[in-house]
Amino acid sequence: MTLLDTKQRIRHQRGFDRIFYASPSEVREILMVRGGAGSYVDAPARRMALHDDGSIGGKRQASNDELLFEFSGANMATMQNEDLSSVNIGGGSQSAEYVFIIFPELREFDGIFLGASQINIWAAVHSSGDSTNTFDGTFTQRISNFDDSATGTLTAYRTEITSLAVSNVRMVRANYASTGSSKNVVAYHIYGEISAAESPDRLLWFDDDDDLEFSKPQDYGDKPRGSAEDHIVYLKNNSASLSANSVQVTAQDLFGGSGGWLTFNDGTGFSSTKALASAIANGADSPNITIRVIRPDSAALNLHSANSYANVGSWT
Repeated sequence: MTLLDTKQRIRHQRGFDRIFYASPSEVREILMVRGGAGSYVDAPARRMALHDDGSIGGKRQASNDELLFEFSGANMATMQNEDLSSVNIGGGSQSAEYVFIIFPELREFDGIFLGASQINIWAAVHSSGDSTNTFDGTFTQRISNFDDSATGTLTAYRTEITSLAVSNVRMVRANYASTGSSKNVVAYHIYGEISAAESPDRLLWFDDDDDLEFSKPQDYGDKPRGSAEDHIVYLKNNSASLSANSVQVTAQDLFGGSGGWLTFNDGTGFSSTKALASAIANGADSPNITIRVIRPDSAALNLHSANSYANVGSWT
C-alpha cells in the first residue's frame, strides 16, 4: 500500500495537488494527498479540482454549435476521481462533437489526462483564452491526437499525462476520434493553476519544511497498513487588502476512502474538520497546521488519494 514517503521526497516534490477556488461566497485552496504512486513519474503541476472550483463542462455539436448536454455536479466529480467509474456521453465522431471544460477565470494549462472505458476514442485537444461559450473566440490545437491506448488502467492516471505549457486559458475541449457507439468518460484531468493576474484574493498552501508554496501532487509513497505520520503546513493569505474569515480545513475522498484517514491540528487538537481560531489577515500566515495520516489496519492494498482543502467563509 502506498502513502507517505520520506521527508526528503516531500521536500523535493513539494506537496499535495492543490487547486484554488474562487467564488463570491467562498474561496477554497485544495491539496491532493496521494498514495500508492511512489514509483510514478512526477505530475506536471497541480491537478485542478474541476468538480469543485466553479468550472463547468459538457458536450457540444461542432457542426451547428448545439449544446447536447451540460455535465451535472455528480458527472464532474466522477471524471475527477481516480477510480474507473465513468460518465456516458453517447456516440459521436471526431468531426461532429467534443467534450469541453470552461474555467471561471484564466488558468495556466500545464497538462491533461483523458480516460475512457474504451481505448482510442480521443483525438485533438484545443484551448482558448477568450471563449465564453465553447464556440466563440479563438482556439489553438495543443495535441493532434491524444494517446489513450492505456487509459483504461489506474496506473495510466499518472503515466499517460501529456505535459503542456499554455498560459491564460479559459477553455479546453477534446474531440472524439472514433464514431458510432456510445462512449464513457472515465477521467478528464487538467493540470495547472490560476493565472497570476486572476483571483488575487485566495489562500495558498505552504510547506513548513522549506517555506515554499506547494506546486505539484504529493506522493506519500509506499507505507504499511496501521502506520501514521504527520506533516506540517500553513496557509498564506495572498490578498493585498482583505482578511480571510471563518477558515475551515478538512478532507475529501478521491479514491480509496482515504479522506477519512486525515485529521488536522492548528494547536488546539486534531479533528477531521478544523476551524481556525482567528482570521488570516492580508499577507499574513495561519498558525502551523499538522496534517496527520493514519492508515487503518484494514486499508486496501491499492492507490489512494484525497483532497485536503481550506474553505474561506468571507473576505473583509
